[in-house]
Amino acid sequence: MSIIQMKEYQPIGIANPYFSGVAAASSSVHGLPTDVLGILQASKKLTIRQHVKILPKSCCSCPPCSPQENTYSVFAGLTMDSEAEFLRIDEVSDDWSRCCCKPYHSVKLEVRAVIPVPGSGQHSDYQHFSNDTANSWGSLTKNDRVKAITDAYKKSPVLFTFVRDFGQSCCWAPSCCKKCLSTFVCMEWCQDRMMVFAGPLEDDPKELGTPFYLPMDRVLGNIEQPSNMCGYCHPYLDLKDRKDGTNFAKMDGPCIFGGWSECCCDFRFAVSQPSSDKGAGDIAVITKKKPQSLTGAFAELVTNADNYVISFNSDTMTASQKVTILAAQVFTDYMIFDGNTEKCESKEEGIYCYFWYCMLAGALCPCYILIPKQ
Repeated sequence: MSIIQMKEYQPIGIANPYFSGVAAASSSVHGLPTDVLGILQASKKLTIRQHVKILPKSCCSCPPCSPQENTYSVFAGLTMDSEAEFLRIDEVSDDWSRCCCKPYHSVKLEVRAVIPVPGSGQHSDYQHFSNDTANSWGSLTKNDRVKAITDAYKKSPVLFTFVRDFGQSCCWAPSCCKKCLSTFVCMEWCQDRMMVFAGPLEDDPKELGTPFYLPMDRVLGNIEQPSNMCGYCHPYLDLKDRKDGTNFAKMDGPCIFGGWSECCCDFRFAVSQPSSDKGAGDIAVITKKKPQSLTGAFAELVTNADNYVISFNSDTMTASQKVTILAAQVFTDYMIFDGNTEKCESKEEGIYCYFWYCMLAGALCPCYILIPKQ
């Protein structure tokens, strides 16, 4: 078993007093900090907030107006009515692939301990939206404050890495044509998958976000669509354990989701024992939350930023299994919600308004009305 060297790591309890009383895990996994594992084991719920990224990464580069990489903040709740930020997830991906193939592109997600900055810790939708918008503008204009925060995060050690098992890439990328996603899942070529690793992974120099070497001895979990039509009429994922690769859980989602229904409905994804009934949720329940305020509703309409809550219903789960469930939530966001289930779309023949979407054997099928332009 390889041991990761966590240089320059600052215990979360020092940066955030909320976690100072949490007992550390009795043992480490691959050299991961025991305080992080202890917080995961003690958490009753996790809240995941996707940052608002309205503006492009840069307008005067190649490719022009490429979308910014996703960022997620993870808040841990030691009880069901309290929480504090302790992890941040940053996307690493190639600009061309993200510009042409998002959200089906190859992607690596790096998880680091959060670094509190002035103004952080706010929970209202308006404060989140205004701060994210300011940071988005600052990143486009090379704002010194945003750059300083980004550079500080890059110096922090990577605790976990989520890696998509290839995706759709531009025609000159090394992983071209290795996957055809968001279609009927009947073979491995159409099967989407994400792996969870302890510590950092080095990228292929030819394609950012695609590691050239996967250390299988550092695998914490594996998430994949089943190849037998992927749950038929429901989003479905198998969650596998790191020890022997057997399923420790299954995740199934609602029959309809996305579109305009996101403005007024919560969407529930049940994480259950492999032998449990569909939708049991005896391990955990992942909920994509509807907007809770006018600012949240506005952000829902104009951005892809979403909020999720993971409520754990089992006290016997390991920290590795909880991280795998967290990765499954982020993976679901890429598969279903991040640009896949838009509310409106303008085409040559008219404007499409999508009420909701459903999944048929892995392919997204919309319910919509067409408003002709003429």
